[in-house]
Amino acid sequence: MPAVRSGPATRLEGPPPPRGVLPSASEPVEAPEHPPHRPWTVARVGRRRVVGLLAALLCLGVGLQLTWSSKSPKGARPITASGLTWESGASGKQAEDGSYAAWRGRRLDIIGTWADNPQASISMWMLQPGAGLSATAWHGDIDLAVGAIGTGESWASAASGAYDARWATSLTNLRTAWGSRPGTVYLRFAHEMNGNWYPWSVNPSNVSDFLASWSRYRALQKKIMPNAKLVFSVNRESSGMGMDWRRAFPGRDQVDLMSVDYYNQYPFVRTAQEWTQSITQTDGYGAPKGLRAHLAFAKSVGLPLAVSEWSNNADQGDSAAFMEGLHSFFVMNSGTGPGKLLYEVQFNVDQDATRWALFPATRAPQAAAAYRRLW
Repeated sequence: MPAVRSGPATRLEGPPPPRGVLPSASEPVEAPEHPPHRPWTVARVGRRRVVGLLAALLCLGVGLQLTWSSKSPKGARPITASGLTWESGASGKQAEDGSYAAWRGRRLDIIGTWADNPQASISMWMLQPGAGLSATAWHGDIDLAVGAIGTGESWASAASGAYDARWATSLTNLRTAWGSRPGTVYLRFAHEMNGNWYPWSVNPSNVSDFLASWSRYRALQKKIMPNAKLVFSVNRESSGMGMDWRRAFPGRDQVDLMSVDYYNQYPFVRTAQEWTQSITQTDGYGAPKGLRAHLAFAKSVGLPLAVSEWSNNADQGDSAAFMEGLHSFFVMNSGTGPGKLLYEVQFNVDQDATRWALFPATRAPQAAAAYRRLW
């Protein structure tokens, strides 16, 4: 996730931007809303009309059910507020102010945001009164990326409990700021730990400390905010990790949801054929890289999958095929069980010269048009 976040001008920014970071040369070569109903009574419309109306509604209901059954993937979750069979969302200012939903013609089920440095994780400014995700502004689900440790800190110190008090304060402040909202909080602790751009990067020398630290955070989360879901979130491709990222997976009892950040890059997908080839890829260690490979891993550990960040990289091109492939994948794999796609969040944050944004300004008009048509 890039450093600049949508939010107040006084926001605290995170670490250097990872988006667009090339895979490390040290890594092995990779294998290739419904309006209210007006009240009516029998006296107003007459018994015969009521009977006829009920019969018509029954037929309509059956017809709709047949239509829905013919179009929905087997095992799909019920329709969401967006009208899709998975939770669909976005991140960025336009997601928070409602203009993104109006642009695409569907509500958002979930919004992505970040608190990925120690100060932001304590303040939770994005959820406070007046912010875009305040209690008066947003009641849906959120995908909240929480930075684990800061510059100069280490997983070894975390494993010994050095940051437990800060993590507990962060979770307590999050619980207070979230309040009694009905939405679910998905916590992406130490997101993209398989990259080399955050202080919480994981490698062979600290992976055991990372796992011990994760267990400590999990215990705090279960105690302080048990209704939240803890998400293990990797970047699509590892960079500078020097190991199979699956070694860093904390275990089924320590995680509620798998997630991958999946940008159209490395390789960039231009055609349907390239999409099909890309989604089964693994890296040089045999770890999942392609989206279908990530989904298969989620199924193997008994968890659903989320795509917490995704977009087209306009520096590499403008691809409607990526949007079409991604949408088809979501349709075919949506659901709540192991190996099913639970939610996705389009990264619409305006940064890097509008490299990732689809709205309001974009450098990928074909991708943006495909998104509006499909979503």
